[in-house]
Amino acid sequence: MTRFTFHDENSAPQAARPAMQQAKDAFGFVPNLISGMVNSPALAEGYLTLSGLYANSHLTPREQQVALLAVSRYNSCDYCVSAHSMLADMAKLPADAIAALREDRPIDDPKLEALRTFTAKMVDKRGWLSEADVREFLDAGYEMKHVGDVILAVGIKTMSNYFNHIAQTPLDEAMSQYAWEHPAK
Repeated sequence: MTRFTFHDENSAPQAARPAMQQAKDAFGFVPNLISGMVNSPALAEGYLTLSGLYANSHLTPREQQVALLAVSRYNSCDYCVSAHSMLADMAKLPADAIAALREDRPIDDPKLEALRTFTAKMVDKRGWLSEADVREFLDAGYEMKHVGDVILAVGIKTMSNYFNHIAQTPLDEAMSQYAWEHPAK
């Protein structure tokens, strides 16, 4: 398989250097995801821009990680499940909830479980949710604005999950304790 080049700050295309710096400013290092995405500066910039918008969504930081983990688990993205497990831990999502997301099983917290289920349905049904699907999500305490936030999460993670599948992005050392591999592998 053709491999992507994973760039450092010196080898990245000139147009991608702002994205590299943005990632370094945000994380303290440039994650391998970004160092690979910069082969297409537009992809890296788009991913970082959408991620910044998502960080300011109506979902709490814990809820954001639930949605991102749910998409990544559904799409079997080893890199993103690992990365978002770390970020979920940093957001103080309980360890049992993180484990449930990684294992694709229900979360004990009913509201977070409704978010996990809704997000998985959004991916599985490619947005063709029934009124009952949406009503169940709203009845759990969410609002229509949160439906849009989940759609944004699906878009962001679809970009990164698909990239990681093609690029076979190596896991960063900072995420090694959260390493995850899909059970079917």
